[in-house]
Amino acid sequence: MVDADEAQETGQEQATEQETRTLSDRGGRRPALVVWSLLIAAVAVLTMLGVKGVDLCHAERNKSRDAQVLDVTREAVAGLVSLDYQRSKADMDRISSLATGSFQQQFGQLAASFEQVLASGQVRSTGAVKEAGIVEADDDSAKVLAAVSSVVKNTEAPDGQQRVYRMLVDLQRQGDDWKVGNVEFVS
Repeated sequence: MVDADEAQETGQEQATEQETRTLSDRGGRRPALVVWSLLIAAVAVLTMLGVKGVDLCHAERNKSRDAQVLDVTREAVAGLVSLDYQRSKADMDRISSLATGSFQQQFGQLAASFEQVLASGQVRSTGAVKEAGIVEADDDSAKVLAAVSSVVKNTEAPDGQQRVYRMLVDLQRQGDDWKVGNVEFVS
């Protein structure tokens, strides 16, 4: 019977040893699992912060670009509706300096005859952009819709006439500058 008792004790000792090993194995795995979980969570958080940081950088760059586009549009459109027959050459040069492509070519071809029309009618026009909004824009081109008003005085209307326009302006980036590539009057 001693053998049976010894066998039972040996079996109990083995079971106790196995339970102890199982508990210690779980205990050893638990800290590793916690460490890996924290590491994965940290990587996920850092990735999200990186993506948000890149998005913020793009948003700031787009905001700066949009401000430049609107500034050039306001300057060019105000120049188109603020003309004086006594300084028409300077007015034409100012508009031409903001132009590019086909708009610059067309404007250059018509500038001399436009100056003559201003002089013969003694035209004085003062205008301003009331509102301007970007229709679309990327890093190379933009379209802006501008609401413009002006008062035009000439030999036929010496007291002036109020005029209101809507202009669709296409802009193109040239180096660090934005230039007007086309202007359309829209209704």
